[in-house]
Amino acid sequence: MKAFDFKKILPTLAAIAIFVGLTFTYFSPMLKGKVIRQGDMVSNVGMSKEVNDHREQYGEEPIWTNSMFGGMPSYLFSIRYSHGTLIPHVRTLLTLGMKSPAMILFSYMLGFFILLRVLGVNAWLSIVGSVAFAFTSYTLIIIEAGHLTKSMAISYMAPSFAGVLLICRKRYLIGTAVLSLYAALEMVSSHVQITYYLIIICAIYVLFEYVKFVKNKEYDAIWKSLVSFIVAAVFGFFCNSSTLLNTMDYVKYSIRGESELSDDKDDKTSGLDRSYAVGWSLGKAETMSLMIPGFKGRSSALRIGESKSALKEVDAPMRSYIGNFPQYWGEQPFTSACYAGAIVVFLFVLGLFILEGNLKWALLVVTVLSILLAWGRHFMGLTNFFLDYVPGYNKFRAVSMILIIAEFTIPLLAILAVNKLITTKNALQQKVKLAIVNSEVSIQNSIIISFLLTGGLSLIFYLMPDLTDFDALSDAQTHAQVAQSNGIEVANSFMQNVELARMSLFKSDAIRSFLFISVAVVLLFMFLKSIINQITFIALLGIFVLTDLWLVDRKFLNKDNFVTKYEAINPFPETVADKAILRDADPNYRVLNLSVNTFNDASTSYRHKSIGGYSAVKLRRYQDLIEKHISGEIRALNNTFQKQPSPESISATLANSKVLNMLNTRYIIYNKDAAPLVNNAALGNVWFVNAIKIVKNADEEIASLHGINPASSAVVDERFAESLSGFSPSIDSQAFISLSSYKANHLTYTSSTISEQLAVFSEVYYEDGWNTYIDGKFVPHVRANYVLRAMRIPAGKHTIEFKFEPPHFESRQYISLGTSIALFAFLGFSIFKTFKEEKA
Repeated sequence: MKAFDFKKILPTLAAIAIFVGLTFTYFSPMLKGKVIRQGDMVSNVGMSKEVNDHREQYGEEPIWTNSMFGGMPSYLFSIRYSHGTLIPHVRTLLTLGMKSPAMILFSYMLGFFILLRVLGVNAWLSIVGSVAFAFTSYTLIIIEAGHLTKSMAISYMAPSFAGVLLICRKRYLIGTAVLSLYAALEMVSSHVQITYYLIIICAIYVLFEYVKFVKNKEYDAIWKSLVSFIVAAVFGFFCNSSTLLNTMDYVKYSIRGESELSDDKDDKTSGLDRSYAVGWSLGKAETMSLMIPGFKGRSSALRIGESKSALKEVDAPMRSYIGNFPQYWGEQPFTSACYAGAIVVFLFVLGLFILEGNLKWALLVVTVLSILLAWGRHFMGLTNFFLDYVPGYNKFRAVSMILIIAEFTIPLLAILAVNKLITTKNALQQKVKLAIVNSEVSIQNSIIISFLLTGGLSLIFYLMPDLTDFDALSDAQTHAQVAQSNGIEVANSFMQNVELARMSLFKSDAIRSFLFISVAVVLLFMFLKSIINQITFIALLGIFVLTDLWLVDRKFLNKDNFVTKYEAINPFPETVADKAILRDADPNYRVLNLSVNTFNDASTSYRHKSIGGYSAVKLRRYQDLIEKHISGEIRALNNTFQKQPSPESISATLANSKVLNMLNTRYIIYNKDAAPLVNNAALGNVWFVNAIKIVKNADEEIASLHGINPASSAVVDERFAESLSGFSPSIDSQAFISLSSYKANHLTYTSSTISEQLAVFSEVYYEDGWNTYIDGKFVPHVRANYVLRAMRIPAGKHTIEFKFEPPHFESRQYISLGTSIALFAFLGFSIFKTFKEEKA
């Protein structure tokens, strides 16, 4: 019997040990029991509070929350599936039971290592490549931001692509197994936008391979690979069908779905509005941040004053003011630079010269495509084409996020280039054929040319910084404010000093990139001229790549981001306003918080049912209401507050806030450290109306809210007219209806009337799940006032119930469970079969 060769697995064991060591070195505060404070995770605490409380109190999932945007399904942020997929247990196993954020950083490195080993890259060099990918600044920035689902989805891009590579190289069984497993992990991460970008990478690579198959008449490879892809897609999708199918049901009603309003059609798509989708568009010049981290400043979260050298040339009286300016002057509202590493970009460019084959061209195509699409509004021709004609693309916002494709392909191609150099004998003398120009160039000259295109360019920017500009979007406003206070000459001088500070930051990073690239070139020539051996070269290259990226990453994510566990689970201290509101015994009313960014804040949702909230998938109709009515009513309130208002003027403004009143906005927080304003004009949980206005479409429905008094009238779309057929509103002075019992997913009312009435409920209408019962019998309800629920209440005394009972919620969990069990069986069979074939 052949003895086990431990040396074969030594590099893999070493890689895992190095990955664990780097992870806990970077996140050393975790060893002291601290946890990372992440913006989105803090928001999630607020978003999920009602759902978590309901689960603890009633032992069930409410699937609905009234704590944000008047009410919405909670499918996408806080639901737990009691008997769903088993795939999260695989994630725990693969990350050695680590907790976030350690498991994310480790998973980045492990996934990329798997891909590089599948590509046949030297094992020790694969460790360097894994570090280069994992420490790309964006992958750390999103951990700091708390985008955990996005982070995990990114970590599975590389091993998923490894499965695609194996299939295209005719390793069908093991390739399908690998792709199935990581497609399932990718899907369970539940960040569809990253999955969509992964599909783009895979589709373009597969297209290149299929062209080759057709040229070689290998048609069987096409259909066999297609079968493999379909099997993997089925496993991946249905292992998480409980989440994905529920999401698909909901998306069409959210802002990712098509609006029914016909105005501003040029801005509309079948998904997000164009202006919303391209809100975060990468400036064309910002692309250089991949190589020079401060090309447009490192981050809007950093201050210029944090770099002492940046203020040296600034006039002394202005230093304190300019020191508070952000270290970002690019085209986005705010951001942090996406830095791929100067050395890594240099090696990527070198790879374009010395590598051959379909993989290089596919990676180049997707890299260029991702950069062009990341430009968004700065390259609207291509952006509009994708928004209008590429299925699914218009469902996603923040187009700059697609740059993750480049941040994946750049280190991949870079490491493949180095691998070629260390596996090619007498590499400096070897020649490579250049495409298009159809000529040859030596590898030595390729290195020199690549250095000039990267390091040389960095040096030119250092010597001639005026080749770029240092203007921020807010500079005109800043100039106007300074001029108003101090005169135009002072304002001009002030902005010139701001430019000097920015230029200093820029030059510092430009020379920094030049030096790191120069070190990489020296290492390459030392190795290729046999001055240092392969292991020394790889080790030194890894150290410099890590140092380059680590120093930038620490500006974005460091020990200051860690807090105690108590601080993490109690992110929203109770305020004076909160205490006053919580004395109200009514279980169901809404709060408008003007002391925060109302529609981008989750703190209010932690204790109250908020008019605003924090969600990228709020209901489309509610967003329409925000844009057409609520925002205007909030402006009116703010204008009143700014004019030293009397009680009468405040009451008049509140009386005119018709939409806020129909949403039962009982309290308005204008200062968290003061008692809230009580809105006595709020209409309550439910009321009867004595007039109905039937309208033709959504345009008329939302416009009609300007002209009615919602306390006595309701606007109803003609699509619901049949449900109101034969009903004639009448005034019943004895009529009574009130909320008698509240749960997030079950509302109970009692009524007493002499004649049939139409009740309007201050609850958001959502047709895919809310069922209505009168005395236990199902009765349909209708939509009124664009977003609310309404229904006919028969004469007499009755109990009315609203229950959130979305169809298929339970059955879809069993589909996920069954599919994940089938996947494990398939994985076991594939591994056994592959080992058996390898042994034979």
